[in-house]
Amino acid sequence: MSAAAKMEEFRQMGEGYLGQSFAPIVSYGAHAAMCHYSPSAESDIEIEPHGFALADTGGQYSQGTTDITRTFAVGPLSYEQKHHYTLVLRSHLHLAAARFLYGCTGTALDYACRAPLWDEALDYNHGTGHGVGYLLNVHEGPNSFRYRVVPGHNAVFEEGMITSNEPGLYLEGKYGIRIENMIVCRKDVKNEYGQFMAFDNLTFVPYEPEAVLPEEMTARERALYNAYMEEVYQKISPYLPEQEKAWLRKETAAI
Repeated sequence: MSAAAKMEEFRQMGEGYLGQSFAPIVSYGAHAAMCHYSPSAESDIEIEPHGFALADTGGQYSQGTTDITRTFAVGPLSYEQKHHYTLVLRSHLHLAAARFLYGCTGTALDYACRAPLWDEALDYNHGTGHGVGYLLNVHEGPNSFRYRVVPGHNAVFEEGMITSNEPGLYLEGKYGIRIENMIVCRKDVKNEYGQFMAFDNLTFVPYEPEAVLPEEMTARERALYNAYMEEVYQKISPYLPEQEKAWLRKETAAI
């Protein structure tokens, strides 16, 4: 609970901040395996210096609404934890880099994200992404990524739609992992096959380099990771003092 309060303290320092877009989900260890867990006085536990902590938070700003999740290594990790984090990261990168013909819905695109996990017979029991409204409902249709058809949430992706990209993995009694960015749909190449579409990231926060196993990623996946981390540094570092800028440079180093 104190970590959630500290994050809210930092968020209130931001320009144009109007309030939380949902109750913060800050969890540690086995609590993070409950994907919509929210800390309370009855369930509050200390974050210990090992394993994963997960923070899913968002804010309402005059410029827009945010929803972001990062899973942090708060100390030493096992091979299993790193392997699972890398699987979720690969899934996240696949969807962010998807190119698809206009007319696709989230039902078609969901597999682009789940494939690395499904290859190992693993899954997560929630949608891969939801629409995000502007000063409205942070979970807002009609756009979403989910392989199950849900009435009212299966629209064709249009230019300008903002959707979350949030694959995860949850091992009951052990730990949970989720990585979430907001992405915006845009027009890409148009040729004799039709209008292709793609996504751009709207969220720029480092992934967790201490949890990544580069040897388990393809060359393309490593390139996508490196390009994103460099963009994080270029966009965020101008706003930081030198000590924090040096930390961010190390955190976003290429693999």
